[in-house]
Amino acid sequence: MTHPQTTALTAFVDRAQRPLWLGLAALFALVGAVNVAVALNESAWWQAAVAVLLLGASFACARSGLRTRA
Repeated sequence: MTHPQTTALTAFVDRAQRPLWLGLAALFALVGAVNVAVALNESAWWQAAVAVLLLGASFACARSGLRTRA
């Protein structure tokens, strides 16, 4: 049987998670942008695929960060 979290703890966790999700999204976006630049420079299709995956992860993290309550 699971017990619900207390309201104060839930609000604190939500406020703490938002900057973490947005920071992680920024990190994924930075690494993805570098991979895009390298893929264009070296004409490497596999690096472009990795860049697309990283940018997708960045989008998902940003979406999670913006959905948490402020």
